[in-house]
Amino acid sequence: MQETTTQVRDTQHTQRVAFSELHRPGTYVCNETGTLFRIPQDALVSGRSPLIEIVSTQPTMMTKLSDDPWLPISKARELAADCDLYISF
Repeated sequence: MQETTTQVRDTQHTQRVAFSELHRPGTYVCNETGTLFRIPQDALVSGRSPLIEIVSTQPTMMTKLSDDPWLPISKARELAADCDLYISF
């Protein structure tokens, strides 16, 4: 009997979250546009620059690819593709 193994990518660290609910630094992809967002800790501190804001009538859903906001582009593309996300970066 032949044993078959299936390789599965680890996507347990990816999570979908509304942009307005981002509270942790990391690398994110906008689900609608495929745009890459690098969110450093400084962007999340209230009252400090750089402040990022998206205004929309619908929630802008993001998928977190990594806790590292400076994840290399090639790795970000690989992770986004593994999650079947549209890539526009």
